Parts: sequence; structure tokens; C-alpha cells
Amino acid sequence: MRPLRLATTVVMCWLAAGHANAGDGKGFRLTIDGVSVGINPGDALEVTMKDGRKVPVELQRSETVTFTGGKFSFDHDGKFTVAKTDLGDGVQQYALMTPIGTGIIIQVYKGLNPSSYTDVVLQQMVQESINGGAKISKRPTERTLPSGSVLKGVKAETKTDDDVMEYEIVATGRPEGGVLVATFLNKENIPKEGGVLDKLWATLKVDF
Repeated sequence: MRPLRLATTVVMCWLAAGHANAGDGKGFRLTIDGVSVGINPGDALEVTMKDGRKVPVELQRSETVTFTGGKFSFDHDGKFTVAKTDLGDGVQQYALMTPIGTGIIIQVYKGLNPSSYTDVVLQQMVQESINGGAKISKRPTERTLPSGSVLKGVKAETKTDDDVMEYEIVATGRPEGGVLVATFLNKENIPKEGGVLDKLWATLKVDF
């Protein structure tokens, strides 16, 4: 029953990542010739060197970043970051969450093909909503990547009186390992952040 534990861990890691990014400290340390200062993307400041010289520096965030996780890669907006978690048992998890709740989860499995786990992972992701009264509809789906690789799984919607959430969980693999990809977003946020997922699917490469 390992997929159940992994799916539950997904949720816990989202929460942990949110708390880890909280706070008023600078996100980066910039060191120039032994002088270290805190800096955030978009900051422009002067650094006083050891000899008294003032050097202007600026940290700019790349518009698009390619993230590589060993067995996969994809492009995402530079304003977002990907958090990596070792789930044990040969599973590495990579998570991208936007401030308004759009998410990408990629799990890389070693020694296990996750292709048959997509429905189980979906069930764990939506269980709390279903317990709260949400209605769910789902259907089989597949994604053909630019390389020709095909990921198969399930697409679902959960509906309440207040909102509609969309989920997609697909996977591919072999007995020696595989990749599972899960995405989710609130339907009302598609105009704002549908492009986050479009960019994922347009650039995703998997080595299985």
C-alpha cells in the first residue's frame, strides 16, 4: 500500500514548503570578494567592499527556468521554485506550488512502475473534499509529450457550491522505475494560471 502513504505525504510537503518560505529574511546570500549581503530577486543595492569601494549589484529572476530532476525536466516561470523531498523507498518527489494554489507534483520511482497507481493517488488527493460533500467526476486520460512518450492516467473534477477543482494524474514507467505527474488547480484560476500547466506539458521530458 505504498502509494497511499506517498499520496498523503504529497499534501504534507505542500504545507511544509509554505511554512519554509515564510518570514522576513532575504532569500539569497550574495558574496563578492568575501563580502556577503542578503538579497532578494528584484533588489538593487550597493555593496561596500573591504577597500571601501561601493559596487552596485542587482539580482534579477530569469523569466523561464528549466528544472531537471534526473529522469525528467520541464520549464516553469522563474518566479516559482521547485521543492524536492526524499520520500524513501526509492521515491523522490518534486513539488511546485503557486501562491493561489495551482500545483505540480512529480514523483520519480526507482524499482517500481507507478502506472497503476494514478487512481489511488487521485483518491487520496480528493478524499477530504469528498468527505466534505464535494461531488466528483472522472475519466481516463493520456498525455503525449513532445518527445512522443505517452503518460496515461485519470482526469477529475470535484465540485462544491463554492468552487470547482481540476486534477490530472498520469504516469509512465517500466519495472525498473517510472514517473508520476499530478496537477491541480481551481477552475476559476485557469485564466490566471492555466499557462503554468500548459508550459509543463509543452516542455516536459521523461527518461522512461
